[in-house]
Amino acid sequence: MTGPLLRPDLPAAIAAARHAEYAARRDLPPTPASGPVEARPVPRALRLCYLMPRTDVGGGARVQFEHANRLAARGHDVTVLSHFAAPDWFDLRARFRRVPFGIELAEAVPECDVIVAGYWDQIRAARSLGMAPVVHFEQGDFHLFDAVDPVTFDVVGRNLAAADATITVAGTVAEVLRERYGVAATVVHNAVDPQVFTPSGPAPASDRPYVLFVGWDGNEFKGMAEMRRVWSALSASADLVWVTPRPPQEPLGKVVIAPSQPDLAAIYRGAAAYVCCSRYESFSLPCLEAMASGTPVVATRNAGVLEYARDGENALLADVCDADGLTAQLRRVLDEPGLADRLREGGLATAAHYSWDVIVGRLEDSYRSARAVWTGAAPGDDWQFDLSGLHFAEPGALERLRQRAAATTAGAIAVPVAFPVFEGHRAVRWRVVGRRFGGGPDVLRAYLPALSDTPPRDLPYPQALRDFGAGRIEAALAGFVEAYRGDTEGRVRTAAGRWIALTLLELGRDAEAADVVAGAVEAFPDHSDYHYLQAMTALLTGRRVDAEAYVSTLELLGPATRYDEWFDDPVTLIRERLLAASAAS
Repeated sequence: MTGPLLRPDLPAAIAAARHAEYAARRDLPPTPASGPVEARPVPRALRLCYLMPRTDVGGGARVQFEHANRLAARGHDVTVLSHFAAPDWFDLRARFRRVPFGIELAEAVPECDVIVAGYWDQIRAARSLGMAPVVHFEQGDFHLFDAVDPVTFDVVGRNLAAADATITVAGTVAEVLRERYGVAATVVHNAVDPQVFTPSGPAPASDRPYVLFVGWDGNEFKGMAEMRRVWSALSASADLVWVTPRPPQEPLGKVVIAPSQPDLAAIYRGAAAYVCCSRYESFSLPCLEAMASGTPVVATRNAGVLEYARDGENALLADVCDADGLTAQLRRVLDEPGLADRLREGGLATAAHYSWDVIVGRLEDSYRSARAVWTGAAPGDDWQFDLSGLHFAEPGALERLRQRAAATTAGAIAVPVAFPVFEGHRAVRWRVVGRRFGGGPDVLRAYLPALSDTPPRDLPYPQALRDFGAGRIEAALAGFVEAYRGDTEGRVRTAAGRWIALTLLELGRDAEAADVVAGAVEAFPDHSDYHYLQAMTALLTGRRVDAEAYVSTLELLGPATRYDEWFDDPVTLIRERLLAASAAS
C-alpha cells in the first residue's frame, strides 16, 4: 500500500485529466451526463443518526446540517450527535444531542436504520455497534490531498474500508478514494439554497468595486499566500472583502467574521468578483454560492472547482499556486464588463443545476440501498452475561448490549453502573457484564448506563466506602490512603484521590483537601470530579468561586467516563451546590 503514499500529486493529476476531458467536451453539462434527476417519492421514513465531528462555522458542517434539516422536513427521523454545542450560526431543526467528551459519539447512537459518519475516524467505532449500516460522508481532507505517513495511511485506510457505503461530494474525490484507498463511492453533490443565494436582493454599498475571498488563514490549503500576493497586485484597482469563519491571524482588507447566510449572500451579490485561491478542495461550495448570487468567479484549477467550473464559460481559471495567473484573470473580470456579464450568466445556469431537492432524493436512495443490503450479526452462544442487580436506564439497552457483543472481537464487555455512595451523590464504575468463552483479555466499554442499589463486588476499597457511609471518617481516610498507596498501576489512584479529598473535608481539614484537589486537577485536567471538588473546597475555605466558569468547564468535560470511576451527573451536582451557596450568602 505504499504506492499512493508516493503520489501526493494524485488529486492534482486526476483534476488535470478531468480538466482536459472537459476542454475536449465543451458541451458536457455541469451535472452527470443524464442531466438533472427528479427527486423520487419517499416510500417510508428512515431513522437516521448523523455523527458530527464539529459544529463551528464551516462549509463541511453546513452541508451536513442542510442534509439533516431537509431529510427531517421529508418526514425522516433525524438525530445529530456531536461533542460540541449545537450551532448558533445555523438554524438546525433536526434533533440534536450533545455527547460528553470521553465517550465515543457512536456510543450515544439511538436505535436507527442508518448511521452517517461525518469523518473517517468515526467509522470503525460506529461499525462496531452492530446496530445499523454505517455510511461515510466523505468531504475530503488531508488524507486525500496530502502525502501521509504509512501509519496514518493504514489507520485511515482501515477506517474507510469498514464503512458499509461511502458517499462523496464530487467525482474527482471519488476517483481519489478509489485510486488511493481502493474505496468505491457514490457521488452526491453539494447544493445551494436559491432562496438565499440569488442575484436579487440587497447588497452592501461600496465606493469602489471589491473582490471577495472566503476562508480562514489558519488553513494553508486555502492558498493564503497566493491570496495575499494577488491582493498586493490589485489593491490599487479594487477593495478586498475577506469573509472568515473565525478571526484571521493576519487581517487584510475588510474582514467579516462568520456572517449569517443572508448577510453572506448580500456580500456575494455586491462583489465585482469572487476569488478562490485553494490548493485543493473537494467541491468548493463558496464558488457555487457566488455563481448562484450572480458573481463572476476566478479560481484555481483545484479538484473541487473542476467538478463544475468551465474556463471562460462560468469562471476564469488559473493553475494551483499561480498568483500571477489569478491576478491576470481578476484584472480581466474587472476591466471587461462584457466578459463579467457572460461569466455571471454561465454561473447562474450552472448553479441552477445543483438543487437540494435532487440532492436529498439521492441521499435517500443511498441510505435506503445501504439499509436494504445490511444484515447485523446475531449474538452467538459463546457469550455469558451476568446482569444481576442491574437496571438499565434506557429502553432497549439489553438488545443493544447483545448487538455490541455480537459485533465486537473483544473477550469481554463492560457497562457503566451507577450506585449510591452518600447523600446526593452516586458513583459510577465500569462493570464487566459479559464474557466470551475462550475470549482474550480485551474489554469493550459500551456506554449503556445501568443502575444498582449496591456498590460493585470488585470495588478496590469496599471497607473504606462502608466506613465513609457509616460516618467512621478517620477509618475511611486510612482505607482510601492505603488503597491509593497500594496501587502499582495508577488506575486506583485517580478514584481514591477523590475520596481522600472528601474525607479530609468531612474532618474539617479543608486546606489539606484543597492541596490534594489542586494537585489532582493539574495531573488529571480532564477529570470533571476534581474540578467539582475544587469549587467545593474553595467555597469551604472562603475563597471566591467563579460559578459560571466551573459550570462551563463541567458542561464541556461531562462525566469522566474514560476513568474507572466518576460521579454521576457532575453538572447537576455543582449547579445545586453553587446555587445553595449563593442563596445562603
